[in-house]
Amino acid sequence: MHIEKKVFDNIFYTVMDIKEKLKDKIKVRMDLKEICRRKALKLKDGGARKFLKPKAPFTLTLEQKRAICEWVKTLLVPDGYSSNLSRCVNIRSGRLFGLKSHDYHIFMQ
Repeated sequence: MHIEKKVFDNIFYTVMDIKEKLKDKIKVRMDLKEICRRKALKLKDGGARKFLKPKAPFTLTLEQKRAICEWVKTLLVPDGYSSNLSRCVNIRSGRLFGLKSHDYHIFMQ
């Protein structure tokens, strides 16, 4: 179950573009130049050892994040099957927090 949590974290937080938990770092983008040829994901030179990282096409906008959070907030599951997911949602910032391992398992299923 803990592997599911890690996989869900990596995929979900990358798509949701959460800065603290994002796995789309500058070194990964540098490796993309050698591994695959996606021009939309290449780093832009910002000068003085700085790089500008363009937003990836698979990340969601704030409105889309809020729509997902609204859906999670209204999600109904059988009694005792998971924690109260409506308490784990912040619609204003478009984030999920405080999920337990079984909640990640539910999302992965």
